[in-house]
Amino acid sequence: MSLHSFTRRLITLSSIVVSGVVVATTAAQANPPIIVNCNSSGQVCDQMAHYNFRSESPYWDYALQVTAPATHCSEVKYFTTNRQGQRVETEFLGPNRSAFLPIGSNWERGNHTIQIGAIGRQGGCNVGTLSSWGIQVQPAVVPR
Repeated sequence: MSLHSFTRRLITLSSIVVSGVVVATTAAQANPPIIVNCNSSGQVCDQMAHYNFRSESPYWDYALQVTAPATHCSEVKYFTTNRQGQRVETEFLGPNRSAFLPIGSNWERGNHTIQIGAIGRQGGCNVGTLSSWGIQVQPAVVPR
């Protein structure tokens, strides 16, 4: 499945209910932002966000809905590694914009820590160096 068709399937969701449990919600209901301060120069931050993800079933396909907080003053691109070891990334997102990072299936039931990175783009308050960034993360189950 292409990333475009995957994203199109997820964008149509405002929430999914599986066995009476809401497993995906809108960005407005996402967790508070995770804030990351960079120690590097340039547009690739040398620090990662750590998101605690809970898998309810190894048979479900998961994605992370990521949102650039309203406080962002420039665009960022988010990336992570999916369950198959491949890098997945969003397009550049401005404030309050969301996208999905497909992280796959075969996650054992329980808690996992996922690292998410960011790349900046010059514009707004970014004059050539990404010094800090934020992210809101919400897990989503991908319909099959």
